[in-house]
Amino acid sequence: MRLSNRAQVIQESAIRKLDGLVANAPKVMFHKMNIGQPDVETPLSVLRALGQTDSPVLAYGPASGLTKCREAAAAFHARTSPGLGPEHCVVTQGGSEALLFAFCALCDPGDEILVPEPYYTNYNGFATVAAAKVVPIRTRLDDGFRIPPNDVLDRHVTDRTRIFLFANPGNPTGAVYGEEDLRRVAEWARSRGLWLVADEVYRHIWFSHPPMSALQLEGHEDHVIVVDSTSKTFSACGLRIGFLLSRNMTFMERIDRLGQARLGAQPRAQYAAIAALNLPDTFYTELRATYRERVDAMMDSLAAIPGVDFHRPEGAFYTMVRLPVKDSEAFARFLVTEFRDHSSGRPESLVVAPGSGFYANPADGRDEIRLAAVKNADSVRRGVELLGKALAVYRG
Repeated sequence: MRLSNRAQVIQESAIRKLDGLVANAPKVMFHKMNIGQPDVETPLSVLRALGQTDSPVLAYGPASGLTKCREAAAAFHARTSPGLGPEHCVVTQGGSEALLFAFCALCDPGDEILVPEPYYTNYNGFATVAAAKVVPIRTRLDDGFRIPPNDVLDRHVTDRTRIFLFANPGNPTGAVYGEEDLRRVAEWARSRGLWLVADEVYRHIWFSHPPMSALQLEGHEDHVIVVDSTSKTFSACGLRIGFLLSRNMTFMERIDRLGQARLGAQPRAQYAAIAALNLPDTFYTELRATYRERVDAMMDSLAAIPGVDFHRPEGAFYTMVRLPVKDSEAFARFLVTEFRDHSSGRPESLVVAPGSGFYANPADGRDEIRLAAVKNADSVRRGVELLGKALAVYRG
């Protein structure tokens, strides 16, 4: 008996691949900087809303989401992109399903998705399930992971290209693309007959200039699609509520049919999402201050380690770090299985995400890791301190 080709080729997550080894060392205090799971407390109003119900029966919800939830999501995005209504929004089971639905609706088997690289590792998995192919467009740590000029983008286009996908702010890069970048890429994508899919899961976590939403691009309504989620902004990763938004009504009608095939997202979770979407503006100000402190702690600590290169995140809470090692996956395994620091009186180590998992070709990113500043500033500083100590031992 054989498995399908997609089951055989689907990529292992670079973010979670060391979880089993970590579980085998329960006595070690691991500082987990590999996964974007914040320890910021979920807003109390969101937690309380999980108990809200209009019925004594946990019934199916509508395929595209509760009307109240779609209205709340549309109103939330209409603050910066006027004219959006509930008909422009579908509730999905996390941002992950929103991406998968977009790929399935836009790609036939063998079609191609252009993505600036390094990119969120699960884009590969979603594309594989949709029988599509990710085509990477290399960006560089040395110039802040800027999107290349149009002539470089053109070299990657074939008759099978259907989508240009990007995250803003970027995961794993922390890069933020401003209005000039977005308008250029949108014009280029339209001229090539491509859909523009913007992953805006981190759009409210920025430190200098707020990223522009692709939904704000006038004249591009028919080919722009936006993915959003409650996971990171509201520290509600376990809620599994996301949103897929577009003004292209033909696309939205087909997304509704995909939703009908899997039934609806959990209604109680949608009530919690409504509470999150209605938080006051002060919530976002405090959120950005929290992550600025953590990212600053990560940057200051990295600057003290000889031989490493990194990019200061402009948004989100990730950075790609170039290490003075030949194989970052071997080093990441060394951290989990061998390196122990006992200076605090208990064994401590660090978990990182090997960089190769954020590239289409595993041979790339072999000297890089991704770090996530999702814990409090003291924990972040300690984690990076352990990174420096481990590098000294590993290279010695």
